[in-house]
Amino acid sequence: MIFLAVVAGLIGAVLVHRRRKSVDSTNRRLHAELPELIDQLIVLLRAGYTPVNSCIQIATWLEPPMREVVEEVNLLVQRGVRFSIAVAQLRKTIGPPAYDVVDALIQLDQDGLSATATLDRLSTQAHAQRRRRAEAAARELPIKLILPMVCCVLPSFILLTVVPMLVGTLGKLRSHIG
Repeated sequence: MIFLAVVAGLIGAVLVHRRRKSVDSTNRRLHAELPELIDQLIVLLRAGYTPVNSCIQIATWLEPPMREVVEEVNLLVQRGVRFSIAVAQLRKTIGPPAYDVVDALIQLDQDGLSATATLDRLSTQAHAQRRRRAEAAARELPIKLILPMVCCVLPSFILLTVVPMLVGTLGKLRSHIG
């Protein structure tokens, strides 16, 4: 009975860990897609689209995690929810990186003021943040590659270079001795 409880606890812990890992992966993908969202919003707003029409058009161009988020906003708008309230849902879904984008869209929808300057600034910041994350990942790469290099590359180097040279040398030494 105790064994079953321990096994059930371990299975539960593994499932919770996988769920958290999946949520973290989705959040990272959403944060990575944020610069494209901002850039495409800028293009559509400068082309003369309203914020509502921009969100409708942009959903077809986005990658899957961000596409579903924008489509949820579009569904809320189609059901009669005000655009500013529907866009505010992005704060919950994407998190703090989207706060300024959401605020700019709400300002643009409610006040009718041009928010492209704000979105340009946000785009620059989002691209800089992405570049910093990529540089950090590039700095971690050698650490992650040490184990495969030691376990795979080094033994193959020994087998392909040192062993044939050693066998050849021992063969020549044996012919000279014997």
